[in-house]
Amino acid sequence: MRTIRGFLSLLVALLWLGLENAGAVTLDSSVAVTDPATLQALERGGLSISRLLGPALGLTRDVDNRGLFSVPALTTVRDIVKREIADEPKTSPDPYVAAMAKSNDTSQKFNPKYIDDDGSTLDLTGVVNRMDRGYLGHTECGEIRLIYRFHYSVEEKPVKGKPGQRISSRLPLTMSLVFNAKPGKAQARASKNLPSATDASCADVARRWLAAGRKDLPPEQLAAWLRSDEGPLSGAMLNSSQIMRIELNMQVLRLSASTRRDFGGHAEYLLKIFKWDPEKSSFYEARMENEIDRSTVLADRPAFAKWLLTDRNIYDLDHGRLVVDEKFLARSAVSVAPGGLSRSQNNIVYGLIDDADIDKALKDYVARGNTLATIKSVAGFNLRLNEISCTGCHQTHGIAGFHYTGADPASEPRRNAVFVPGSAVFFADLPRRHAVVEEFAVGGYPDFTRGFAARPDARYAEALKGTDLYNGWGSIAIAARMKASRTGPAVPVCAAPVSTKAPSIRASAPASAKKALRSATPWNSARSGCRPGAATGIAACRPPPPRIVASTRRATRSRW
Repeated sequence: MRTIRGFLSLLVALLWLGLENAGAVTLDSSVAVTDPATLQALERGGLSISRLLGPALGLTRDVDNRGLFSVPALTTVRDIVKREIADEPKTSPDPYVAAMAKSNDTSQKFNPKYIDDDGSTLDLTGVVNRMDRGYLGHTECGEIRLIYRFHYSVEEKPVKGKPGQRISSRLPLTMSLVFNAKPGKAQARASKNLPSATDASCADVARRWLAAGRKDLPPEQLAAWLRSDEGPLSGAMLNSSQIMRIELNMQVLRLSASTRRDFGGHAEYLLKIFKWDPEKSSFYEARMENEIDRSTVLADRPAFAKWLLTDRNIYDLDHGRLVVDEKFLARSAVSVAPGGLSRSQNNIVYGLIDDADIDKALKDYVARGNTLATIKSVAGFNLRLNEISCTGCHQTHGIAGFHYTGADPASEPRRNAVFVPGSAVFFADLPRRHAVVEEFAVGGYPDFTRGFAARPDARYAEALKGTDLYNGWGSIAIAARMKASRTGPAVPVCAAPVSTKAPSIRASAPASAKKALRSATPWNSARSGCRPGAATGIAACRPPPPRIVASTRRATRSRW
């Protein structure tokens, strides 16, 4: 409960920066589209996962999400995930969890039938601009990610003559469809959704995204513009020829605090990657980026140390751009909660390289005239190496195991709703991502340096000044705290400015307070009981009633 309330105050602080600090950066469509109404319109307008995958799979008809995993190109994904769900209790290093394998109780596990059940669908919950990943060898312009969350709708069996009710909710499972941000000529396939060919540069792509951040339109109109010939999500700019992979994050097991009292509960998350093979028109299980396979490295630690402790790789690790050689990587990972990096299962780099070897390598690196930007010690080296892995970053200030969950639409009952679209890590990284897009737009080569995942990059301290994202990092506030307004005393506030227009989610530095107030809300403030303050235009409210506190608490719980 404290964490969720802290995230709401975090959003308040970000939006307050738009009023008080000309250099502040808040959330807008140039870095992410998170407004539920806009996303629903985009999904209807062609960004449903079945419509996007259709041309790549050679389909000549629309395929409902419910039948998507029966398509031959996705059966490998379905079968592998189902197998790993079944095997997880047996393979868990936690003796308590492993003992569950001997029990017939499956109520605490993700039911694998939801993967391809007729009552399951995939909802588009976010479109995220990741041009900041342009340092990777496989794409010069970075990536665009469409994030989907599983959703189920089932009808209960009738009880004592009463008809069964239909129950629906989103599952603790997100699937990211990753595209190369640089469009290419699409392969001709028998589909009515054939995209047109284009030859856009990284600057062209970036300028379209920046234009999206300047739009102040209602959801339907914003979605239409994003998909138009001028928008970054047009058929020419985002099509099946750019598909790279699917990334999966799902909570496969959850024990309540009453069941697992020593840790106050226990949850395990399966992380997987499936890359796209255009020649075979199918997805295949792939090694995970920077997810070190401990068994492989422990079998030959000197080889890993020799590869890692070079000037080139120390430099890349120091700047957050290291790409671990594929021969050292795993095909699957399980992250556990709570505890983050305090849990040995999440600290995958522990003991892989002797501290003495790291210390010597760092000293030699500096002695040769190099400078360390972020790594200042052996502990920092190990933390940096761990944070670039999937499991190492997964639990860092996340929301119940996710850095991006997506906000629920206004139609979702507030007792079952998620109001905040992303974690503290997601929000704190926005200034860096936006700076990369701006540099691309002017034809430059961006600085892809990243700080630690566990805290914001010091270069963007001014943009995050006064928020829990910087000075209060790691100590999330319990309640919103704001400075006195220019015309009156400080007031408690809700997490968004009041706006009758669609959340355009503005991230570029605002020119005025009026412009900043037009920035859209990542959750529906109209549902909170807030009223706009006369002086600031921000939604002021009384302390939230118990029912809202309860709903935000439930928002972090898994539901299946």
